[in-house]
Amino acid sequence: MQATMTPNRQFELVAPLSRPNRDFWVGRVRRICRTRSVILGYHGVARSPLREDLSMLQVRPERFRTQLEVMLSAGFEFMTVAQLARLADGGEPPPGYAAVSFDDGMRNNLTTALPIMGEYGIPGTVYVTIGFMGGRSPWVHTQADNRMMDEAELRAVVAAGWEVGAHTMTHADLSVLSYEDCRSEIHESKIRLEEMLATPIETFAYPFGRRSAVAMQAARDSELRAAVSTGQGSWDPFELKRAMIGTLDPMPIVVMKLADRYEPLLRSAPVDLLRRASKRIRARSQSQHAPT
Repeated sequence: MQATMTPNRQFELVAPLSRPNRDFWVGRVRRICRTRSVILGYHGVARSPLREDLSMLQVRPERFRTQLEVMLSAGFEFMTVAQLARLADGGEPPPGYAAVSFDDGMRNNLTTALPIMGEYGIPGTVYVTIGFMGGRSPWVHTQADNRMMDEAELRAVVAAGWEVGAHTMTHADLSVLSYEDCRSEIHESKIRLEEMLATPIETFAYPFGRRSAVAMQAARDSELRAAVSTGQGSWDPFELKRAMIGTLDPMPIVVMKLADRYEPLLRSAPVDLLRRASKRIRARSQSQHAPT
């Protein structure tokens, strides 16, 4: 299912973004829409306390809605990752298209993100880790919205016209595994989902966005159309780059990510030092707040 949107359609934003700010950011994103297509990456959409979501995986519903509405007003046309991969046909797709993807298979993808996106006819792509199904996210604490979808809920996602993609059996870091282990994680998760949902599984997401040459080859050999990464990547079908959106990303950062300017900035020496320090602080906080 492809959602065809009227270019430059105006939306009355529900989230608190003033009219001057709205028009400013729509104008900025419209320039991006004219030059490139994008794949957005999320995990969850929920109002989780930050102290329970120290990996910053959950975006508040009002922020999520604002991000989508700005992109729609700027003229982006939304489709699934598989549809965008078919459109790209092994190269860079024409500008003006966007896909929204979610990693891990959180239940709020169904209960919160899908209704919001459904208001605008936007389909999504959910990447499911088999070992997480019916359980809880290992990165979001139990006091927050951390439940994962079960088989019946995944069927509801498919029935709504969304794509389900594979995300390994165990969420393993494929960059450190052998070809055989990578192939097992990727191919088995694909087959399990196809048997469970009675629908073809066309795309795959590398856990943590990490991959190696053998992991990419294993994905190619697993009868998939494409695979998505995070951070560095390209329009090669098996390292499709995504703009990963986090909990606290303000609109300027979201726009930088859509324009593919954020990751190069992160890789600059001064920012890299700050980022590493921030990760160490978050890791200490997570250990202190870990559930017993």
